[in-house]
Amino acid sequence: MTFAEIMQLKGKEAGLSFTAQQLEQFSAYYELLVETNKVMNLTAITEPEEVAVKHMIDSLLAFDEKLFGEKTLADVGTGAGFPGIPLKIYCPSLKVTLIDSLAKRLKFLETVIIELGLKGIRCVHLRAEDAGRDPRHREKYDLVTA
Repeated sequence: MTFAEIMQLKGKEAGLSFTAQQLEQFSAYYELLVETNKVMNLTAITEPEEVAVKHMIDSLLAFDEKLFGEKTLADVGTGAGFPGIPLKIYCPSLKVTLIDSLAKRLKFLETVIIELGLKGIRCVHLRAEDAGRDPRHREKYDLVTA
């Protein structure tokens, strides 16, 4: 079973449906995650079904179109991009800022953003406590995940 097929199946079980483009983006993200994880510790979870359920689908379970829609979201301590990137894939109108303290993780995420063709998403190299005091980020987002 391909990663896209797993996502489609597990998404349906969770009450989610995806477009063909979203399934392609989730699959490309998975491939980049697993490949990069060989040289950089991004996640201990690498099996396709586990990544689909524990990373991708779990990131989307709190999604509510009324809550998210055309909002701004800061994903503080984003790590490998969860839940920010799956939320962006699922809700393209969401403006996402991925905040992390490690530049090497952000370099990976910038590659993901380019490879997936995501727009309205950016990476910021900051520690969480600094982002909270920074006037460019303090009280600037509709939603925050951590």
